[in-house]
Amino acid sequence: MPNKKLVVILLVTVILGSILVFLTVTHIEDIINFLKGKKTEEKVIILGDCADINYIVRYASNNTIFDTSYVNVANESGIYNKNNPYKPLNIFVSLNKSISAPTGYENYSQNYIEGLIKGLVGLKEGQTSVINISAEKAYGAKKLTVGDIFSTTSLTVSNYNYQLNQTVEVLNLTNENIVLKWLNVQGLGNFTLPEAILKREEDIKQETSYFYDELPPYFIWENSSMIINVTNTNVLIKTTPTKTQNLTKQVTPFSIASKFDGFIFPDATNAEWNESKITIQQSPIPGLKYTFDLGERLYNITVEKVTPNHVNVSIEYQGKNQSFELNRTIEFNRTYSMPRFYIIPLNYFQYIFGSDIQKAGYGLSKFAGERLLFEVTIIKMYKTS
Repeated sequence: MPNKKLVVILLVTVILGSILVFLTVTHIEDIINFLKGKKTEEKVIILGDCADINYIVRYASNNTIFDTSYVNVANESGIYNKNNPYKPLNIFVSLNKSISAPTGYENYSQNYIEGLIKGLVGLKEGQTSVINISAEKAYGAKKLTVGDIFSTTSLTVSNYNYQLNQTVEVLNLTNENIVLKWLNVQGLGNFTLPEAILKREEDIKQETSYFYDELPPYFIWENSSMIINVTNTNVLIKTTPTKTQNLTKQVTPFSIASKFDGFIFPDATNAEWNESKITIQQSPIPGLKYTFDLGERLYNITVEKVTPNHVNVSIEYQGKNQSFELNRTIEFNRTYSMPRFYIIPLNYFQYIFGSDIQKAGYGLSKFAGERLLFEVTIIKMYKTS
């Protein structure tokens, strides 16, 4: 009898020991935190994390399902599409559209509606939650239509933050194009012309990688341009230069009509003008080196040769050298005519003006104006924040 009790005691000890080892291995971090007096915090999603989610999306107005990651739900709801992969979303939980997911998570994107991104914050792995998303935080409070007005800086572009903030009205909207008209052009006073404006419709349709046409380098004279005439179709702008020397503080490239024409060299470029024309002349010293820093891109420029008509330079970028022969003298008009009408292919409109119409409460999606119920299940989360 004593031997049987001993066997039972030993067996229980072995079982308890095995359980203790298992708990120690699987919860070692929690045990260490407990021994150190730290509370174990439950991991929740915060901005900067990544997550895999399954989802079911319904119209809040009638609870009708219109999208899902589940094949069986799609079949039961009558929305199955054989071309839909029906897989979880890989989301980079960030409201900053200008940054990308961390290294190793390149297939995670933040290009989802704001209401979904915000609704994921605070959820835990394995949790299912229904996120109630207003139309404003989904696809826009109302669908963009003819007569709607919004403001944009996207009709112009500049590396020096000289974009014009233009108010535009939707004049026409079809399945192919949208027509915008620039409003409220009077009363701007003196302003700085940007470096480029949106290309014409036929140029955009060529699907070039760059949607803008470069203007002459009016921008080197800040707040020196003003509107001198307005018609129904165009705005005539005139620039009055304010200085002839020391035009820029650093070497500054410029292009005209998408053609690279040269640099404004500090202390080595002069300007003169008459009633109709502006002329700039580049006279850098051969052998001088300049650096042009364009954010993530750094260019090293060497002046190789200067002749009466040309400036020869070499430009080094990422270990590669390219040579250019540039005209020493560049002449352009003091006046520039900007269009008031812009015909934009609809497939480019969302890309160029999406954030502008969203800020104004509009959307192009068929879901614009709809409150959504986004049921999500957090399959896996990754602490990449």
